[in-house]
This record gives sequence, structure tokens and C-alpha cells, in this order.
Amino acid sequence: MPLSETAQALVHRGVITRDAAIAAEQRKKLYGGGFDTALLELRATDEETLTSHLAEIIGIPLALTSTVTSAPDRAASTWMDGATAQKLGAAPRTKQGDVLDVWVRPEHDHDALVAWAERRALLIEPAMVCEVRFRAYVSALYDIPMQPRFLSLLAKLVGSANARAVVGSANARAVVGDGTRSDMQSPTPEVTGVDPVETLLAAARLGDVASRKTALRRLSRRIHDVRVVAFRHALEKKSTQGDPTAAAGALNALAELRDKNAVPAIAQALDVANPTVVAAAHAALVALTCEDLGRKSKRWLDWWTKMGGLSRVEWLLEALAHRNPDLRLIASTELHEVSGVYFGYHYDLPERDREEARQRWLAWWQSKNQEL
Repeated sequence: MPLSETAQALVHRGVITRDAAIAAEQRKKLYGGGFDTALLELRATDEETLTSHLAEIIGIPLALTSTVTSAPDRAASTWMDGATAQKLGAAPRTKQGDVLDVWVRPEHDHDALVAWAERRALLIEPAMVCEVRFRAYVSALYDIPMQPRFLSLLAKLVGSANARAVVGSANARAVVGDGTRSDMQSPTPEVTGVDPVETLLAAARLGDVASRKTALRRLSRRIHDVRVVAFRHALEKKSTQGDPTAAAGALNALAELRDKNAVPAIAQALDVANPTVVAAAHAALVALTCEDLGRKSKRWLDWWTKMGGLSRVEWLLEALAHRNPDLRLIASTELHEVSGVYFGYHYDLPERDREEARQRWLAWWQSKNQEL
């Protein structure tokens, strides 16, 4: 089989054999992810050797070893959202004036990153890390659980204890001694005498940007609690009344809360005569439904009439086959987040491979008796 330019360069430099390159290319095609990940999984070379050569081949400085193991600055999550970071293959580290330092994985989308920065009048200073390190950083920064495949590889590279430290709270319980995942659905221990719902609601109302987002996503697991329902109703009311900034903030919160029952109220906000509110409502609907029907409320309400009886997991499963790769990425990320399982799906695989993996997701959903 023909090798990619990167694979050929690594073979030419003597970093890997041609047989290893072919095996890695085949593994990448089958399971998705980066070529570097496939090489490390096959143990075709070590991380230090691989990344140093990749940095030279790609022409991007290698991230300093001292920064690779350091905890992320949570403020960085306000400079770029998690979905964009995963799509671009670039995540923010530090910011000074109009200069944004980012980590990139080897197969990042350079042109899209430059275009994203130009729209925000930013200058990008990239440093390269291998894909598994990049995913670990994104996981720790945005509280997005890593796929089991990458958690396992990370644990093999740095040890399970260090892996737990690197990925943070989103995955801490998911890494066990042999680098595999424990049950993502087992209940989180709670401190006696502390009401977790009230604590999360307080953080969702009064915390800083990062704290509010984290609290809202955790509340999304408790959307049937009457206090969370009342909170959603208050956000829905705020989304169509009063100050546009407050309304947009309420819509952003509804998107993070991930309660499908907010769809009709968010759709009504599309009729508000303020472009900021309309844009926030549209973004919230896209995030919540993994669908994009534009900015006409009737289309969304018609969609709700048809799809409202399904669970949100079923919406995500449908979105895995969407023609829009951005929506496929959002859906696959959330499915991994809520389930803790992985079936070889990657949003940019060929259509046939994506559909085969989607069918495995559907079989899993049926085996769960559609309860999650």
C-alpha cells in the first residue's frame, strides 16, 4: 500500500521500518486516530524518538518536556471551546496580548487553525505533542473523558498513576492499574451531609466561566431532579426576556445543561429581535440536538414534534451519520462521555467505516435496553 509523506519520511530517517509503517497505516484506517498513535500502540518506536523526528518533519517546535506534564490553566478553556480544539487538533496553553500559545497534534488542521486565529486577530505560537498527550491535555482542560483506547496508551507510556494525574478528574476513576477503564457508570461517592445538587446549582449560578461550565455538565446527569428542572425553567424564561447579554448567557447555559426538553423554549428565542440572542439560540440548538436547521423557529419546532419522543442518546446516534463532520465530532465526543465505551468510531473515517462503527454503537444501545 502507498505510504503517506510522513510515513515515508520516518522510514527514510530510519525511525521505523517500512513494515511498521504499513501496519500503522492499516491500523489508522481501521481504528482512526493519528499515525503517531498507531505507531506507539504497535511499539514500533518510542515516544521521544518519534515526536522529535515528527517535529522536524512537520516544521513545528516540540513542546518542552517540563510543560507536557504540567496541569492546564483552566482559564485557557475560555479562549477556545473544546469542540473547536478537537476539530482543529490544537488547544490553547497560554495567552499574552494577541499571542496564543497552543499545543498541536501532528495531524492538526493547520489552515483551519490559521483561519480561526485570523478571525480573532490572534497570532499562533504552536508546539507539537503526540496525539495521546494532546488528547490527555484536552481532557484535563475541558473535563472531556478520553476514549479507552487513548487512556490505555497513555497509561502504558507514563504509568497508570501518572496517567491519573495527567488527565485529571474527568478520567481519574477510569484508569486502573493495567491501563484499562473501570466502569464509567458506577456512582460517584458523595460526602455525607453535602447536597451535591445544591452545590452544583450554586456553582452554575455564581462560579467563574470554567466552574459554571463544569457544574452545568455535571447537572446534566441530574436533569430529572426537581431543582434542576426549576433551574432549567428559570433559564428558559431569561432566554427570551430582558437584557440580550443575560439572555445569551442563559441560552449558553441551557446548551451546557444538555436537557432535551429545553429545545422548544430555545427555538422560541430565535424569534427575538436581537442578533446576539438569535445566534446564541442557534448555537444552543445545534449543541443540544447535533442537528443544524438554521435560524427559523418553525423548522426546529417541527423537528421537535418528530424527534422529541426519542432520547437524546438516540439523537447522538443519528448524528454519527450526519453529513456535517462538525456534528459527527460533537456526537461521538458526547457518546464517549456519557457511556465510557468506544467502538472504533472516528468522525473523519471513510463513510463505510463510520457506519460500521455506528452500527456497533446502535447494538450497544439496544443491549442497554435504551436506558442511560
